[in-house]
Amino acid sequence: MRIAFFVQYNHPAGTYFRWHNMAKALQALGHQVDVYAGDHNWRQKVRIEDRDGIPYSIVPSLPTVRLFYAPNDIFTALRWLFHLPKKEYDVYHLYQPFLHASLTWNLLRYKKREAVFVYDWDDLWTGGLFQQPKGCRNRYLMWVTNRLEKKLPRCAKGVTVCSHFLKEKLSQQQNVALIFNGYWPKAVPNKRDLRLKWGFKETAFYMAYIGKTADELDWVIAAHAYIQNKISIQVDLVIAGPPKDYVHQLLGDSVLIKNIQYLGILNTDDAGSLAAAVDLGLIPLANNAFNQSRFPVKFLDFLSVQTPVYVSKVGEIGHIAEGLTGAFAGPAEKTNWVQGLLHVVNTITTNYPERPNKDELEPYTWLHLAQQQINFYKNLQGVS
Repeated sequence: MRIAFFVQYNHPAGTYFRWHNMAKALQALGHQVDVYAGDHNWRQKVRIEDRDGIPYSIVPSLPTVRLFYAPNDIFTALRWLFHLPKKEYDVYHLYQPFLHASLTWNLLRYKKREAVFVYDWDDLWTGGLFQQPKGCRNRYLMWVTNRLEKKLPRCAKGVTVCSHFLKEKLSQQQNVALIFNGYWPKAVPNKRDLRLKWGFKETAFYMAYIGKTADELDWVIAAHAYIQNKISIQVDLVIAGPPKDYVHQLLGDSVLIKNIQYLGILNTDDAGSLAAAVDLGLIPLANNAFNQSRFPVKFLDFLSVQTPVYVSKVGEIGHIAEGLTGAFAGPAEKTNWVQGLLHVVNTITTNYPERPNKDELEPYTWLHLAQQQINFYKNLQGVS
């Protein structure tokens, strides 16, 4: 099957890990996948890049993004129309509700009537991540996104979502497939060797928060402080991913607070290495619409390298965690989640012999999810 993905940007962050890993898995199953991507850096050139064997045709933004913001700059969206795909595809799959890629995808929808057009929705933006924008440009960004987030599912022949929360929002629409975020099975590295790599203390218990979306990072810092005088072992906290200024603001004048390390923004390999080196991963989620809608990829990144993970009982991962060895589902309210960490650390360090079970994770491999997506495409080909 020939498949084209249309995406807003090309840097490894956020939804990039959803479409890129899916593209790799689809290609591993014998299908052809090309990615048509934007670039928020208007100083770059139109180009083709190879990413893990996936061709990326990249159209940079115009300088007008400084006024209208990526990825809803109308002039950059029009620029995409001058770089339409020259190949023919069976499936045209759009990711995220933004103007740059969606304008081209929508035009092709009228030109390629025999093909299948699919939209992927993996976060709730308006009413979720976007709240009360300030300034004309932010209000414009939210207004366009809001219109597209409502319209695009109705334009597509089928929609893929990453959570039951989003699927329920499309309950009046036919042809919606629940496709989670996944992981790549790999040999579990030696934890002791990795701890040496990161300079960890031999006797300390290490917790890690890894990720760019850090609205609940204050939960992690508070939880670390809460257990310090309530447990006999040394517990260290490692933070990687959030912007430096944001972390500094939460920690005070210096990040060199006792037993807390900030490692900056890591590449994919180092983030995976860190996840395997620590003793517990932390994914706190407040009970709000944005967190209900999403599926953090770090959840399976921790479990797949046999690192236990403590999450909130919120959204898809909160539900899945209750059935997986090594996953602890805690409260969705800050104070209770903070206090619940003590029980989790005590359990792991005293009477918790089992590590995360790889057999339980099999339904969440990227190859398994890619086959689900192919089956969905094939079903849509028979829909008039």
